[in-house]
Amino acid sequence: MAQERINTVKYGENEINYIVERRKIKNIYIVIKEDKVIVKMPLRLKLEYANELVEKKKKWIYESIQKQIKKNDRTIDLSKKDYLYILDKKVYIKYEYKNIGKIDVLLNENTCNIIIPNKLRQDKKLLEKIEKALDVKIKELASVYIQKAMKKYSDITKLYPQKLGVRKYKRIWGNCSSKRVININQNVIWFSQDVIEYVCLHELTHLKYMNHQKEFWNYIKKYMPDYKERESKLKNRRKSI
Repeated sequence: MAQERINTVKYGENEINYIVERRKIKNIYIVIKEDKVIVKMPLRLKLEYANELVEKKKKWIYESIQKQIKKNDRTIDLSKKDYLYILDKKVYIKYEYKNIGKIDVLLNENTCNIIIPNKLRQDKKLLEKIEKALDVKIKELASVYIQKAMKKYSDITKLYPQKLGVRKYKRIWGNCSSKRVININQNVIWFSQDVIEYVCLHELTHLKYMNHQKEFWNYIKKYMPDYKERESKLKNRRKSI
């Protein structure tokens, strides 16, 4: 096999580069691999035959290249709008690509801007990396509101955990260990502050009552008379975690 130099043909405002390979074959044909165009031709034919074939087929070549690029492109559709809930408000997610080093997440009142490095456009694990970066940002934000709620009701009840953590759980909103360690699900940030306060008071009450007997609920009701209404909001969304 002998390989010729790279040739170029114009299609509109676009340039198509192609390589000519001479082989011990009978017919001339074109192979397209992603954005690489190869013309394979018999040894006996002159180079002009390859150039004429590419000129004749350039529209098909260009369209085939675009189809393969689109098929293999793992880039997130920037026009796609998704959303999440922050403090019981719908926050729309917007994607943008820039020349930056790592994924950045900017959360404000109405939008969640996810800035993605250009170098990650074809990364097979892009969605996984976006989810991880978003989780970090949500945890940071949730921690602020959880700590605020925990301090409020710790000061009221005089019940203080040995340690407070914020984690991501699939099935529970929080837990309290026998060592007086409380962990709250970061996804409580989906809800308004009054619901976050209920979750914190619920776990604080476990410092006094480790079960869910009548005394436990009476204690919560003492400091939060409408706790059932707040709790119902959690139950309605429990399946989505």
